[in-house]
Amino acid sequence: VDYNGQQIDGPTEKVLSLENLQAKFEAFGWHVINSDGNDMDSIVKALHYAKSLLGKGKPILNLMSTQMGAGVDFMMGSHKWHGVAPNDEQLALALAQLPSTLKDY
Repeated sequence: VDYNGQQIDGPTEKVLSLENLQAKFEAFGWHVINSDGNDMDSIVKALHYAKSLLGKGKPILNLMSTQMGAGVDFMMGSHKWHGVAPNDEQLALALAQLPSTLKDY
């Protein structure tokens, strides 16, 4: 689950709080792993840990804390980019700020 704390109208805590998302999944019997969804090493570590839990009788969830627009100064942490594509100029600015891309644009 990508948990960025944002929704179309603003931060989830101000618009419609999800409260403790981890506790909700655990209440339904899930094993919850937390990771930094903006850090690939953290995600890979969480996936390896999840693999070690297979066959133990519980569904497994990777709850990834993310920051919307991570690495792009005019997008970071803003709900205003939730569901909105940048124009060509904004895209060029954003790509220039990111250390690497998959070149799939």
